[in-house]
Amino acid sequence: MWKRFGILFFCLLMINACSKTHAVPSGYHSYNMEKVSSAIEQLDFQPELPEYIPIPMISVVSDIYQDEGKQLMDLSFYTQDNDLLTIQFSQGEMDTPWMDPEELSINDEIDGVYEDNRFSKKLTWERDGVTYLMTYRASVAPEEGNEQSVTRQQLVEVARSFHS
Repeated sequence: MWKRFGILFFCLLMINACSKTHAVPSGYHSYNMEKVSSAIEQLDFQPELPEYIPIPMISVVSDIYQDEGKQLMDLSFYTQDNDLLTIQFSQGEMDTPWMDPEELSINDEIDGVYEDNRFSKKLTWERDGVTYLMTYRASVAPEEGNEQSVTRQQLVEVARSFHS
């Protein structure tokens, strides 16, 4: 009997070890992946999704629309304080107005453009014909000298999690 229990226990451990689960790193948060995945299925293209986000969301809203013949989707994650993280997906290029863009490396294969102004932080990149634009806006513009709660590095880490 103990031998059977040992074999069963070993099999369960192997199944658990082989299943693909990603732990959410400290300082990041999970989100309703099932709801977001079902919204993504309505698109004519299949963008990748982040493993986690940099804010504790209480709700997510999706919106699919057309712009100049291109299909786009916005995913808007809201916090209890009404901070907003929007991830926009577009098949092909997106016309994004920039005030003071900064080029940066997301990983060895992907470069992006980042902007930090008083009202928002934006990071955009392209992969496999899909353009991603992630924008964070605090509910209230920070006072001069105060930092918004989401950092440049957090946005870059979330962008990396799309393609891990």
